[in-house]
Order: sequence, then structure tokens, then C-alpha cells
Amino acid sequence: MKIMRTRMYVLMLLAMLVAASIPIAGQLGRPGGLAGVDGTEGAAATKAGPIPRRPDGHPDLTGTFNGSPGGVTHTVILEEHPPGFGVLGGQSLIIDPKDGVIPYQPWALAERDRRRDDANGYEDQVGHCEFYDVGRIHSFTQEYRFSGNTFIINATQHITRIVPMDGRAHLPPGIRLWLGDPVGHWEGDTLAVDSTNFNDRTRMSLGGDFHGADAHIVERFQMLDANTIKWTMTIDNPKVFTRPWTMTSPALMKRIKPAADFDIEDTCHEGNVDLVHLKNTYYQAHGKDAKPRYGTDTDIRR
Repeated sequence: MKIMRTRMYVLMLLAMLVAASIPIAGQLGRPGGLAGVDGTEGAAATKAGPIPRRPDGHPDLTGTFNGSPGGVTHTVILEEHPPGFGVLGGQSLIIDPKDGVIPYQPWALAERDRRRDDANGYEDQVGHCEFYDVGRIHSFTQEYRFSGNTFIINATQHITRIVPMDGRAHLPPGIRLWLGDPVGHWEGDTLAVDSTNFNDRTRMSLGGDFHGADAHIVERFQMLDANTIKWTMTIDNPKVFTRPWTMTSPALMKRIKPAADFDIEDTCHEGNVDLVHLKNTYYQAHGKDAKPRYGTDTDIRR
């Protein structure tokens, strides 16, 4: 599996900015593996207790959690990958199918590989300070809380997801959003967030993994004890994948702050020259008169 040096060097600079905001407690675990999946590693310092519950009897997920023992490096490739260029190796985050391989349609696999090419790294929305994909943000520290019949998720780059829990229908199909239109419901003690109405601008990893605008995504938040959440995400998108598939976070999501302690603050470093470097790699590969497929051409050519 090939991760090009130039692209990784530049995007790692962006990743370092975000990683600086991830508390040390959220970076503990077994490098290169799914630390904490079996509940034995990556644990928060506080002792686990019974699952806290809201007045309606459902689990209260309120708190600050982190699901990546190695910080943002686990979002480079979703499938199993070796270490390289300062990036941790890791097992596949795909738990269904069992082989850990994303079941792309042939055309989509070719497109994923095109996006993974060094010359096309400028297309990744991270360099443009745009929103992360729904599946990508779960490698970062997140805040969860409830407000009445609404579930609220705060994540990196000022991403706030408002999830109504009142059984409403999804938005009309003509409305397309970066993080989709989320609607929540309970499946026993598991909180399910059903999302549709995506745009086609996001990527699920730095490795070019993607889904289409017509994807149907269901995330499930299962509280295992007072300090641990198991998160999974199932994607159904027949135009892009041959079958639905499911991924999980790099580790069980561990509480790193008390329920009432919300203080995430991190921003994207707009105006730095990383995007210029990425675009210049494109021009070096395709010629100075080539026309990039994505974004406005406002950077300095070198």
C-alpha cells in the first residue's frame, strides 16, 4: 500500500495542529492496533461504574470521549496498513466484511486509488479547512450531551451536529449537507443516528476513501459502562459499494473528562501554505497548465 511522501508530509503538518488539542489521556493505547476494542487497553484513568441514565431510562452519554489511542494518525487508512513516514501502522477499522476490506464497486476503487495518488492530495477537504466526514471525526475527541429531545455532538474544527430524537422524517432530497441530515432513535440502550442527504465533497480518510452523496449511514453509540462507548458506523451506498459495510473507531471511546466539563476548542489553520504545496505537487505531475478538478486556483505556482 503506497502513501506518497510529499502528500503525507504536508497533511501531517495539518494533523499536528489538530493533535495538539487531543488530551494525552485520549492518546493512550497500543500503537498500530485497535487498542481498547477488547476493553483492556486505552482506558480512562477513572474507574468504570454503572451506566448513567437519563430520566427516561435511556443511557446518558453526556461527557467528553476519545476513540483514537494514537491521535489523528489512525485516519490515514481505514484498512490494514503498515507504518511509514511517521504514521502509525494499524489494523483495519472495517469489522464487516470480516476480511477488513471496503467493498468498493470497481469504478469506485479506481477512483479511491486516484484520490490516494500524491498529485491529487490537494483535493482532500482537510487542506481547505472544510468539514471532516461523519466517519472521520470519530478518531478525534468529541463532546456528547443532550438538550431535551436532542442529542448534540461537538467535534474537531468547530463541527457541531444537532441530532433530533423526535422521530421526524429526513430533509427533502434536494438539500445536501457536509455531515448529512441526522435523525436519532433508540434501539434498546443503543443510540442510533440515521443520516442521509450528504454532499459528495468529503473523504473518510487521508487515504482517499469516500462515499457518495446518496449514502445512507447509521451510527450506533452503545454505552458499555460509565466511561466507555462502543461506536460503529454502517454505510449503505449501492452506487459506490457492492454491499453495506461497517467500521468502528480505532479504540473504544473512553471518557476523558467529567460529564459537565465541556471545553473543546480547536481551529483549522487557514492561510498557511500547505494547500499551496499540495497544489504544486499536482502541477509537477500534470504540467503547469493543468486544471485541477477541485477548488479555486488561487495559489502560487513554483
